[in-house]
Amino acid sequence: MVIRRTVILKSCLALVVFAAAPAVGQQADGVTRFSGTIEKLDGQHFTLKSADSSLVDFNVIAETMITSNEPSSLAAIKAGDYIASAAIKGEDGKLHSTEVRIFAEGMRGLGEGQRAMQEPGKTMTNASVSEVVAAADGPTLKVTFKGGTSELVVGPKVPITAVVIGKVDDLKVGLAVFVIAGKAADGTLDAKRIFAR
Repeated sequence: MVIRRTVILKSCLALVVFAAAPAVGQQADGVTRFSGTIEKLDGQHFTLKSADSSLVDFNVIAETMITSNEPSSLAAIKAGDYIASAAIKGEDGKLHSTEVRIFAEGMRGLGEGQRAMQEPGKTMTNASVSEVVAAADGPTLKVTFKGGTSELVVGPKVPITAVVIGKVDDLKVGLAVFVIAGKAADGTLDAKRIFAR
């Protein structure tokens, strides 16, 4: 089941949408990260089944945000779009994208900036596209972000997806998700962000 519209997380999007998540992540800043499939869905509550078959219950609250990705194309990227791209520095000294995600307009500014990733020579860039320049080795995206500019070479085989905004009704049993949750006052878990995978 593909979610056609979704909602997004401001503080953790850049990490989540590009990284495989463990079944249960360590707590940080009062939140815990989980991944698995929706086992049961009952109104404002759902149960997640992780890879080790453990079950975790969550509340769906008014602030719960949901995101997903749908296939897109390089041709869809235009000046003014807000994107995220993982890239590796090539022997030519240029950054070559390994994946590009196009954000919905309401997500502009999420995770803005360019930062190094754990893998040597690999970066993550969340930025606005200022220009798309045709080139022999693939179009170059000229991008701007707070404090700087950069250029990303996007080859023809680089996967392009669009991050879209959705609603709670899009959640279905069997859907694979990544959940960021926090403890409610009664000790139960509130799903703050849900990313369909």
